[in-house]
Amino acid sequence: STSQPENLDVRQELIQLINQTRRANGVSELPVSEALMNAAQACSDRQYTWHHAQEEGKAAADAGYPYGFGDNLTVFTGTEDAAQHALDNWINSPGHFQTMIDPICDCIGVGVTQVDGVTYCYMFVGIPNSVNFYA
Repeated sequence: STSQPENLDVRQELIQLINQTRRANGVSELPVSEALMNAAQACSDRQYTWHHAQEEGKAAADAGYPYGFGDNLTVFTGTEDAAQHALDNWINSPGHFQTMIDPICDCIGVGVTQVDGVTYCYMFVGIPNSVNFYA
């Protein structure tokens, strides 16, 4: 619960792009989950360059999201057009793309952290009726 959410404009743009991609692939747009926004931002702020399942699970639970989730991570050099760059990376990776357009997901949160010219982006999508083993 930061007083001024980081990079909120980039984060909102990324959610908009993800939802456009979902709609174009015949699945519903996802409403924003404040808990998953906070979890995703907590993880991007840690500047991970690969997935840390336990920390990601704890971040979701700590933020108040009680269920399982899917998540995508991308890291790239540069800070321009960060939302589009992240989306393109996920579209061009079959596994990440499937997570992004998964029809069973029911909410979304993203985190974007930019440090020393490097951008870290996380997407968390909520999966109801599934278990977060770290919660």
